[in-house]
Amino acid sequence: MQHIWRFWVLMLAPLLFHAVLAQTPALNQQRFEQGVRLMHTDIDQAVEVFRALYMETGAIRVQLELARSLYIAEELDAAKVEFIDVLQKPIPITVRDKVEWYLSEIQKRQSAKFYIGVFQDSNPGQITSDRVFELFGQLFEYQPPTPTETQTALNLTVQAERELGRRTGLFAQATVSTLTYESSVYNKQILDLSLAKRWEDFNYKDVKFGNQTMFYGGKFLYNMPYVSSTLIYNRPNQDYWGVGGQVGLLDYPDYSYLNGPQVQGRLFYNHNITNNLTAFFEVGADHTEAKERPYNSTGYYGTIGTQIAHNPTSLQLSLAATVSQRQYGAPDPLWGRTRRDNGQIFYASLIKRDLYIFGLAPVLEFTYQTNQSNINFFSYNKFFVGLFFKNVY
Repeated sequence: MQHIWRFWVLMLAPLLFHAVLAQTPALNQQRFEQGVRLMHTDIDQAVEVFRALYMETGAIRVQLELARSLYIAEELDAAKVEFIDVLQKPIPITVRDKVEWYLSEIQKRQSAKFYIGVFQDSNPGQITSDRVFELFGQLFEYQPPTPTETQTALNLTVQAERELGRRTGLFAQATVSTLTYESSVYNKQILDLSLAKRWEDFNYKDVKFGNQTMFYGGKFLYNMPYVSSTLIYNRPNQDYWGVGGQVGLLDYPDYSYLNGPQVQGRLFYNHNITNNLTAFFEVGADHTEAKERPYNSTGYYGTIGTQIAHNPTSLQLSLAATVSQRQYGAPDPLWGRTRRDNGQIFYASLIKRDLYIFGLAPVLEFTYQTNQSNINFFSYNKFFVGLFFKNVY
C-alpha cells in the first residue's frame, strides 16, 4: 500500500507543480489589484502588499507601485530610493517621465526643486520685421524702441512646497521664475504663491488657490488671483489622460483697459505606443474679458507630440507642434480693424535619459514660433535654442 501511495505521489507531483505555477501569475495579479484598491482606502496596507509582492517577484511594475504608495504614505526617503532604483532599469518612456515627476515632487517637499538654463532668443520683444505701415491713410516708418537683435538669456525657476500637517493633502506652494536678458528691458520675473489641496492615489487630483505677480523690464506689470484644478487619470497600460482649468482676475495697474477675468481650459492624452515611442495630444481654449472690448480675446490651440527613445544610446528625442488661433472682440482703436492671429510653435528637445549630474538632467531644447496677424504690426517670428538642467532628484 505504501509503495502504491508513493507511486501516485511521484506521478501527480509534476501536475501539481505545474498547476501551482499556472495559478501564481493570476494570484499575483489579484494581489497587485488589491494593492491598487488599497491605495484609495488604506495606504499603509497598500505599502505592505506591494512590498511583499515585490520581494517575491522583483517585477518593475510592482516596484513602481511600491514607490508610489510609499510616496503617498509620506515615507519620502524610502520612496526616493525605490524611484531612483527604477530609473536604472529598462522602462518605457512614460514610466520614466512619471518616475522623474515623483522624484521632483519629493525634491520640492524636502528642499526645493530648480530648473536652470542658458538660451538664445532671436526676437525677445516679439517685434515685427516690417518697418513701414499705413496708418490713417499715411505711411509711417516704425523704429522699434527696444533692441531687435538676438539676445542671450538666463532662465532660473525655483519651486518649493510644504504640507500643512501630516497626510492632510494641504500644501503651501511657492514658485519664483526669472528670465534675465542682455538688455534689461526684456527681463521677466514671476512670483506665484498658492494653497493647494491634493488627492493622490492611483490617480491625481488637485484644487489650487493662488496669486501670480509678474514684473517686466524691472517694472510691475500685473497681478492675478486665481483658482485652478488638474485631474489626471492613469490607465493600466501606462497611458494617462487629464483635464485642467483656471479662472483668474487680471489687474494691470498701468494698463487698466486690459483688466478683467480670464478663463482657461485644456484636455490632454498621452499614449504609450511601445516602450520607446509615445504620442501626445492636447487641445485647449481661453477667454479674456478685458475692460475695453478691443482687447477681449478668445483663443484655441491644438498640440500633437511624440517621444522617441533609442535603447543602445539612451538618447530620447521629443517633438511637438502646436497651432493656435486668437480672435479679438472689436476693432483696434489705432488700426481700425478687429485683430485675428494664427500661430504655430514647433518644439524639439534631446536628452540622454541615463545621464544625471548630481541629480540634474541636461536637456538641449529648440523652439520656433511664428505669429501671423491680419494687422501686420502684430506678426513676428522667433526661435529659442538653449541648454537646460532639470532638477530630478
